[in-house]
Amino acid sequence: MGFDGVLPADVVRPGVTVVAQDPAGLGRRAAELLFERLDGYGGPPRRAVLGTTLVARGSGELSAPGP
Repeated sequence: MGFDGVLPADVVRPGVTVVAQDPAGLGRRAAELLFERLDGYGGPPRRAVLGTTLVARGSGELSAPGP
């Protein structure tokens, strides 16, 4: 298992299962928060939680137990 874009993740066999982030979404949210501050927001720091995606390629999944 890996986190984010491990370069050879889809080249090796079995492929490396990863938890992928959304870099564009992360940058967009950071820019939104920055521009709100520049526009005068003076409240407390805020926490932004963005989702992730499991990209299953075969290296980290467990097989179901047999009968």
